[in-house]
Amino acid sequence: MKIASIALVAFLAAAASAQEVSVKSLLPQMTDLTFITHKANPAFAAAQASSYDRRSNPGPNSDPFANGDAGQFVRIENTPNGKEYVMADLKGPGAVVRVWSANPSGALRFYFDGEKEPRIKVRMSDLLNGKLAPLVPPFGYNAASGCNLYFPFPYAKSLKVTADGSEKGNPGSLYYHVGFRTYAPGTTVKTFTWDDLAANKALMSKVAAGLDNPKDDSGLKKIAAGNINTGETLTGQYKGQISSAIRTLQVKIPVVTPAEAKTMTWEDPRQPHNILRNLILHVSFDGEDCIDTPLGDFFGASPGLNPYSNVPMTVTADGTLTCRFVMPFEKQVEFKIENLGPQIPVTVSASIKPYPWDSNSYHFHAQWLGEHGSTRPFHDMMFLDVQGEGYFVGTNLNVSSPAVDWWGEGDEKATVDGESFPSTWGTGSEDYYGYAWGSTQLFDKPYHAQPRCDGPGSRGQTSLNRWQIFDPISYTKSLKFTLEMWHWADCIVTFVHTTYWYAKPGGTPPAPIDKALLPPLKIEPIKPVEGAIEGENLVIASKSGGTTEIQEGFWQTSGGKQLWWRDAKPGDKLVLVVPVAEAGTYEVVGNFCHARDYGIHKMKLNGQEIAPIDFYIRGIDWTKSTLGTFILPKGTVRLEIECTGSNPAAEPSHMFGLDYLLLNKKS
Repeated sequence: MKIASIALVAFLAAAASAQEVSVKSLLPQMTDLTFITHKANPAFAAAQASSYDRRSNPGPNSDPFANGDAGQFVRIENTPNGKEYVMADLKGPGAVVRVWSANPSGALRFYFDGEKEPRIKVRMSDLLNGKLAPLVPPFGYNAASGCNLYFPFPYAKSLKVTADGSEKGNPGSLYYHVGFRTYAPGTTVKTFTWDDLAANKALMSKVAAGLDNPKDDSGLKKIAAGNINTGETLTGQYKGQISSAIRTLQVKIPVVTPAEAKTMTWEDPRQPHNILRNLILHVSFDGEDCIDTPLGDFFGASPGLNPYSNVPMTVTADGTLTCRFVMPFEKQVEFKIENLGPQIPVTVSASIKPYPWDSNSYHFHAQWLGEHGSTRPFHDMMFLDVQGEGYFVGTNLNVSSPAVDWWGEGDEKATVDGESFPSTWGTGSEDYYGYAWGSTQLFDKPYHAQPRCDGPGSRGQTSLNRWQIFDPISYTKSLKFTLEMWHWADCIVTFVHTTYWYAKPGGTPPAPIDKALLPPLKIEPIKPVEGAIEGENLVIASKSGGTTEIQEGFWQTSGGKQLWWRDAKPGDKLVLVVPVAEAGTYEVVGNFCHARDYGIHKMKLNGQEIAPIDFYIRGIDWTKSTLGTFILPKGTVRLEIECTGSNPAAEPSHMFGLDYLLLNKKS
């Protein structure tokens, strides 16, 4: 990571505060949503060390979209412990606040303040998967294959973070992020010790409860309500005698049930995904436009009503949308909800409490941008480009992709105060959102969520969010945040995203909404292979051993399913009934699964022998195989599969998977 590119001198020109930075002072910031509403004291710069592809570094042959984002380190050191791979070499005072990896392995070491021996030495996978007490969930955890740790590790002078190859795994393939803050020289920082965990046990428990079960502020009161006709706007205003802040904002709309939604066309204006896109939220604080987004996107679950809950946002299936970001204002706030769809009743409620507004206070902002077009050429999608002073505090993303191929190889990049090279450069879109390997698993964690992922594979609608509450990116002059458009398939997609930031009054306002992007892109379901006799639909005539079931969830298969036979023993047989529409001579083709735990099987079709097929490979794939030419009668014939063993390299489960058969008539 080009840490030297951070403009620390300009960024941290103010004198260091006398307030001590410590585990005790940092822990409350994990759940205190007022912390990011004003300039920090002491101030800090934020950045990220990562395994991004160093071919992206400046130079005559620079490739900003290079994708070898693993096994890249600051340097490799030869130590008495063997080779150590330096992930981050940070000069303080500062604090690490986030560590992520897709594939943690070996020992992770933290060397504080120039120590010769590491103060922290643990199995990386234990620490980042929440298996090392007391840094268990919600501090350390696995989210859809992404291994995350959010916890403060402050240091007075420096911190070196290293990995090694001491267990199964190769540092050369390690994906990692290390998010950190750097304070002004002279800031008093109490360096982390293991004793801090015991000394702050009660505080950690309180913070953990706040992460797991965020509470709405008390005193929610209705500030606007009514039926909004097409083309009309519901308005609400609050003027206080003293400066105040919204502590909780809640919007309630009626929605149809999922069962009712399935009976409607995609374009039906009553569909939740259309209602929530056609209601536009405008909010101004003290006369400045600050929020301009579709209503559903603002709450981080677009398109549609996709329930989830984390620290700043909750969406429930009954149409209740809740935001806990604290939104200060000196004099007044005005809400407008514009309706571009059919008439609908909307209720807006808020909890508004006194707030000590001063010259260091910030307004809350949100804007909605996106693009619809080709995935080629690769390019940087602009999420935020602002002037002024404040914090970048997160994004949500909705991807509408017609391809099953992975859309998320793109790296995030944050450029602060005009620095020559981004001080945050990531390793992939899913890595930024805190999961890994393009997982389709739904999750919601304290600071991030994947509330929707249609599939199969990466096809359809995907919804993601990440809130940088404990790891906000501060800026004093400007900030640009981009995410690469890096899709494996050459196709037409829609990416829309909401970005959230705090800013001192007078900064850049939200960009206007492109209404052409509002209708969510319809992605048609994948059609089964034409003429296929689906394996999952075949009748089982007999089975002498093992277990059969219908296995789902594979985008590579016709209809997303296959017939799965597992745990058979050599000599066991499975007999299937295959329909034949009319008599004739056929070439018979089968689409079969191949994987590391699949066996060797021989087959007979209508009594005719078929040579054994070894279905073992190291990964997983479905491959078409010609079984031969057969004279088949009209009606039904039998396909007999016999387990004969397994490849010596295979895991001995002797599995068999049939996606479909094709009967190609010859005469």
